[in-house]
Amino acid sequence: MWTDARPAVEMPRLFERGGDLISFAGGLPDLDVLPLDALSGQFSRLVRIGGRLALQYSTPQVAKTLVPAITDLMAREGAQAAAENLVPTAGSQMGLMAVALGIGTPGETVLCQTPAYPGAAAAFRTAGLNLCVVPEDAHGMDPDGLRETVRRLRAEGRTARLLYCNPTFQNPSGATLSVERREQLLAICQELDLLLIEDNPYGLLSFDGECTTAFHGIAPERVVYLGTFSKVFAPGLRCGWISAPDHLAEELRRITEVMTLSPSALAQAVIAAFHTRSGWTELIDGYRQSYRERCALMADALEKELGTSGPWSWERPNGGFYIWLRHRDGVDTNRFVAAAAESGVSYVPGSHFGVGGEHADGLRLCFSHVPKQRIAEGVSRLAAALSTPINHEEGGTR
Repeated sequence: MWTDARPAVEMPRLFERGGDLISFAGGLPDLDVLPLDALSGQFSRLVRIGGRLALQYSTPQVAKTLVPAITDLMAREGAQAAAENLVPTAGSQMGLMAVALGIGTPGETVLCQTPAYPGAAAAFRTAGLNLCVVPEDAHGMDPDGLRETVRRLRAEGRTARLLYCNPTFQNPSGATLSVERREQLLAICQELDLLLIEDNPYGLLSFDGECTTAFHGIAPERVVYLGTFSKVFAPGLRCGWISAPDHLAEELRRITEVMTLSPSALAQAVIAAFHTRSGWTELIDGYRQSYRERCALMADALEKELGTSGPWSWERPNGGFYIWLRHRDGVDTNRFVAAAAESGVSYVPGSHFGVGGEHADGLRLCFSHVPKQRIAEGVSRLAAALSTPINHEEGGTR
């Protein structure tokens, strides 16, 4: 929920109201899925038996005991990770900042899809990088549009060698690039010597259990992969990783060491112990079921409250956390924020996901953390707010 107009990460205050608010704003996981009793026992044993190590400073390496947990996750999307090329992070947001500082050069241009994850835009801009949107077609980022955009930028004397992509159950749109489209984009990257930054928090959260092959699984030498345990385990541990090509791993390790000095040995140990005892399958299946049910409840409620032929359009995602609404007439959804707050519901306006002022006619709804029994009520409140009359003379449309 970051604004891309400012370089710093910022939490909009309008989403912090208490009381009877039903929040569709924050992208929080459903931690009711976690086996907390088992985890508490593992925490206790770790501190009691190995606390002197787990609570100490560590080195900027992924712990050997955690490597199998990472390789297991990446293998489910057809990717192989080499232990020596894994760089620990405090979640993929830190990974984005490390990539921006360690690989980017101030003044150069990062190519990206849009709507864009605001945390990525903030990281790149904080590092002094510029953003340029790649055209899309019905299947997502357009390979021909990527080629033309890069050639245009280079003809203008601008450096364009980085491509950022959140390819699976994208935040905020929920869209996924097909394997065919990924292969086409990587072919353009090979042709134009581009490095692709793959930001992949949601890739394992498909509702049907099927996984789409990661960019990293197709051409690992062209991809810097950002992974995180925040969506498949727990965000509070702040633990993630970068899987980098051989020639970039040490520089990224150096940058992350400057940023944090050392990763959390305790967080890595907790996740490694959980994976050793339980593996990932049962937990990930539990998350998938939770989000599948919540998404269906929200989509059904949207169809009931807003219809399918009115001013609002959306698509049911096949995984992830989000449903992306668009106003067919281009109305700026910031216009409904106050009415939504009065109705006791919140969302993130589309302007937060624009790179150059676009997507103000969209809004993001997150279903992952809302109690199931409150989703329909929240959508009913939202529908009432979205029916608020608009004063077109005040710039209600764009």
